[in-house]
Amino acid sequence: MAGPNARLTADLALSRGDRVADLACGTGVYTLEMARLTDPGEVVAVDYSEGMLAAARERLEDEGYPVSLVHARAEDFIAHTPPASFDVVSMRFVLAYIDWREVLPLTGRMLRPGGRVGVLTSMNSSIPQLYALFDHYRNSAEPVWKLYKHCGKNIGETFRFFRRLRETFAQGSFISVPGSAEQVADRLSAGGLVNADVWTETVRLWFESGRAAVDWARGSGYATHPSLDAMSPRDVYFLESMFADGLEGFREAGGIPLDLVVGGVVARKA
Repeated sequence: MAGPNARLTADLALSRGDRVADLACGTGVYTLEMARLTDPGEVVAVDYSEGMLAAARERLEDEGYPVSLVHARAEDFIAHTPPASFDVVSMRFVLAYIDWREVLPLTGRMLRPGGRVGVLTSMNSSIPQLYALFDHYRNSAEPVWKLYKHCGKNIGETFRFFRRLRETFAQGSFISVPGSAEQVADRLSAGGLVNADVWTETVRLWFESGRAAVDWARGSGYATHPSLDAMSPRDVYFLESMFADGLEGFREAGGIPLDLVVGGVVARKA
């Protein structure tokens, strides 16, 4: 994802002395890049994961850059930040975890005149290989048979597990990211911002196996849902294994491909 991230950073036109809010900063890879470009300005790194914040602190301090760390949800930080507090707001791959339709228009109040908001996000057309499998499994008897064997051929347990999966996932409503970069731009415009750049890019990732692709999807947060936290590790492993096996059907000469459709938007405050 280096290319799309580099483009967003360049489009933000960071200057020395800028004050930057990096929302959902993760381990601070791009926080560090922005700190280098704005030094001696201040970068405020926000994340809801204490582990991510600790990694970000270590990364920036190792490079000699001070950083202000805030343990908070992105939407809460936006809601409680005083008006005109920042020159730049960076939001990279956070829209899947917030009510972006409501939150994006609120970012404009955080900016000083001439300030910029940059958003990088996956689109709902991302990873079509996994979605094709999901669509196949929800309309096929194949997973029922596999689930039956997974549950030790216990009909009652199989039915309960299957019903829970159907109620949670069957309609696909769990996919909450935007359908296009233009939708992101429209919500920023609703907050009084002027869109300066709107673009979409497809990035193909290659994996040596279906299991490696599923491990990446889970570990990166691309395949996540609160209901999975309530499942036993054994049941989660069953779902992961079913998708890992299915992804082998997409194998090409270079391995197993996953296509990420990424949208970027930079908007300015007049």
